[in-house]
Amino acid sequence: MFAQLSYNYLGYSVGAGFGVTRADADLREHLNKGAAFVNFNYNFSPFTTGTAELQVGQLGGGHPNTDKDTRAFVNTYQAAIIYADFQAGEVIDYRDRTLLNILKNFYVGTGFGFIHNQMSFVQRSSLNNAGYVFPGRDNSLEAMLVLRTGYEFKFYNQYHEPGVRLDVGFEENLAYGEGLDGYNDPPTMFKNNHVDRFAFVHIGLKYSFGIPISFRKPIRRFY
Repeated sequence: MFAQLSYNYLGYSVGAGFGVTRADADLREHLNKGAAFVNFNYNFSPFTTGTAELQVGQLGGGHPNTDKDTRAFVNTYQAAIIYADFQAGEVIDYRDRTLLNILKNFYVGTGFGFIHNQMSFVQRSSLNNAGYVFPGRDNSLEAMLVLRTGYEFKFYNQYHEPGVRLDVGFEENLAYGEGLDGYNDPPTMFKNNHVDRFAFVHIGLKYSFGIPISFRKPIRRFY
């Protein structure tokens, strides 16, 4: 009976979580800030998931007293993204193999979205060069590419379906524009060697629901 039940999974889940952000934009000093998210997930299989997610949080960098150009910012942002995660269990045969049964829950993912940047603080006037105002926008909307990796812990319900999922992950978000830090200085004055980006280390919990769907191989291993 266990072997047959362990083939089933639920088609949907809702989740929420939080984590730490770290912006890598035009300023050398990177600061840790916080963010939270909620999401809705469609499970194509127990190991492949499509997600629509909303994020709110902060990004920060620099300080007027420590940055060589006296720049600093705090960005209170909102983001809407769509992505898909693919776990190793989709392609490997983990049955009767202890190590592969552990590795089956590692995932990689990618997606895209939009981020609304809103500066709650930005040092606009240079403290080194009287009269110089750093150009840039306090509010902007940018597209971004999302790259993800992590591990999902599955907790099974009484029917041996993955009922609750705990996700521990890392996300790199590449923003296409100059809005993350609110600065858009000319490249002749300030070097900008890469696309503005921010990392997001997070933990999240998902609750699964819906009609049971049969998978092609057992999801759970019984010891």
